[in-house]
Amino acid sequence: MKKIAIQLYSVRGAIEELGFERVLDELAKMGFTGVEFAGVGDVKKEDMKRYLDNAGLEAVGSHSKHNILINDLDKEMEYMGYLGCKYITCPSAPVNKLSQINKTINDLNTIGRKVTENGFVFSYHNHAPELWLTVNGGKRALDYIFENTDADFVKAQLDVFHVLRADVNPYEYVEKYAHRMPTIHLKQMESSDTKEDARAGKGVIDFRRIIDIASLKGTLEYIYEDEGVGDQLEMAKESCEYLLKI
Repeated sequence: MKKIAIQLYSVRGAIEELGFERVLDELAKMGFTGVEFAGVGDVKKEDMKRYLDNAGLEAVGSHSKHNILINDLDKEMEYMGYLGCKYITCPSAPVNKLSQINKTINDLNTIGRKVTENGFVFSYHNHAPELWLTVNGGKRALDYIFENTDADFVKAQLDVFHVLRADVNPYEYVEKYAHRMPTIHLKQMESSDTKEDARAGKGVIDFRRIIDIASLKGTLEYIYEDEGVGDQLEMAKESCEYLLKI
């Protein structure tokens, strides 16, 4: 891979300890070319832009919480637009029962239209529950969400770890939605038995196969994530070295 971004939630502990400026610089030295935000703390947009520019990193996008998208969307777009982000993604939303899912669908359509009209690309990011839960006689809730959201305004950001965690074939599922998936989360699983996080080169998901499937249908940005335990910066370095070789 020539380009790989990292979801900054992967190094949240390091950011808390060392600050954004230091961590962004370290990630760039490792070989990451971009980042996806998961909150910005109390850092002003001008300072964050300077940190990114100095490190030579691209602000690929942001995981913006559902309540922020509902209540502070204009502010979020202003901040992310200043950084040059193209992608704004909802990382989770209420999906525990059909009434919640229908409300979430309406929210996503409304948010997606406004985000798109302001020059961004909006996506919904899955976890395993949207695949465990079935509605309308056995349809996966995630499929129901994508069938009932406007594909022009609500894209898919599949997380292959969570697809496999729900015991769904990640290669077939990526194939199903790759045409609607400008970004994807490459998150590794140790084994189908433990269902624990693993570093990029030490798990059961064939990232090269995922990339080959997704790239043929138009996926543009590949974002690595790891929520495992241990030294987060060391994890990021080892995973980046592997990803740049595949």
